[in-house]
This record gives sequence, structure tokens and C-alpha cells, in this order.
Amino acid sequence: MALADDIQALTLRTLSSLGSSHDYYTYTKRVWNLLQQDVEEGRKFNFRNPTTGSRVDEQALLGRAQLYVDDYLTSSSFQHFVALFEDFIFELLRYWLAAYPASLSRKQVEMAAILEAPDKSAIILTVVDKELNERKYERLADWFVYLERLARLGCPTADEIEKLAEIKASRDVLVHNNGIANATYVAKSGSAARYKDGEKLKIPETYHRASWETINKVVRDVSSAAIAKARHGHP
Repeated sequence: MALADDIQALTLRTLSSLGSSHDYYTYTKRVWNLLQQDVEEGRKFNFRNPTTGSRVDEQALLGRAQLYVDDYLTSSSFQHFVALFEDFIFELLRYWLAAYPASLSRKQVEMAAILEAPDKSAIILTVVDKELNERKYERLADWFVYLERLARLGCPTADEIEKLAEIKASRDVLVHNNGIANATYVAKSGSAARYKDGEKLKIPETYHRASWETINKVVRDVSSAAIAKARHGHP
């Protein structure tokens, strides 16, 4: 499959998954709203979690609803948006480097990898994967510096990169620091930082939606530019 076709297929998968993830958030939230209405109208029930042994009736579950939506549903779907974005960027880079490996010509390959590889393409992919595994630990802004150097796409904008950097930094805080902003978050977010070191990070609905929209737009813009370059035989 041609590079442009690979990128197009990747984009369609990513956009579909982004849509499904936001649908999950929206419709699950609606279900919790329906639960509240049912309880207010007098419906009663009792549930048991066989794994933990806990039990809840309608009032207990209703009392947990806001926590489940705000802390669990919102956080998990937000983290999924960012994961999908990261997967898109690095899969795009993988396709691009495999098609145009000249930039990796100075990279060294262990003899064992050469001996075990069935052909030249497999050796190239080994080098590509090693390169990208190292790049993943860089700042998000550096990912786009690297992509621009490789493909000269001219997008996303500096403002979008700054927003994405803060979005990723927020995700990292949720995953690695129990939702408490730290000095690393502040440094990664730059002028887009929403919190100071030591403050509890939150994902309000407006921010949740804006993050999804930013990611969705950047995926579309980067994809369109990359496909156009690939079809014209870049570099």
C-alpha cells in the first residue's frame, strides 16, 4: 500500500476512535442523568459487586454518580483522547521513516538484528522503531520539530502545539502524579499551564470538549498535509 494510502487508513481509524471515545463519554453521562431521574421518580434497586463484595442501593449509587462522571468517566475518556493522538503521531512517523529512511542513514544497527532480519525492509523497520522509541521521551513540541524536519508539513500552528503540550501534560499528571500538578507539568505546559505546582488538576467539561476538538483538528490537518506531500513524492 502506498504511503498516502497508509496515512489515509491511519487517519480514518484515529478519527473513528476519537468519535467513539467521545460518544462513550457523552452517552454514558446521559445514562447517569437518566438514573437520577428514575430515582427521583421513586425507582428502587440494589446492586452487588461480586468482585469487591460491595453493595449499593439507588440512593448510594446516586450519591456516587457525580464522582463517577467527573473523576472517572471524564478522566478516562480524556486520557484516551491523548493516547489516540500519540498513537497517530508515532504511527505516522513510522510510515514516513519507513518510506523515506535516508534521515536514519547514520544510525547503527546491531549485527544480531541484521542476521535475524528476513530482508532489508525488516532492518529498516528495526532502526525506525528504535528511533521512535527514543523520540517518545522528548517533549511534545520536539515531536513536531522532528516531524517538520522530516516532512515539512507546515502544521500544526504554534498555538495548537502549545495547547497540545498542556493537554498531554495534564494527561501525564493524571496518570503519574495522582492528578496533582507539579513542576514538570508547569514546565511542559509553558504559558498554557492551567495550574500551579501542587494544585489539584481538573478536567471541566468545556476543557474536555476543547481538548477533543484540538486533537481532532490537528489529526485532520497533519494528515491532509502529509497525504498531499506523499502523493507528490516527497521529499
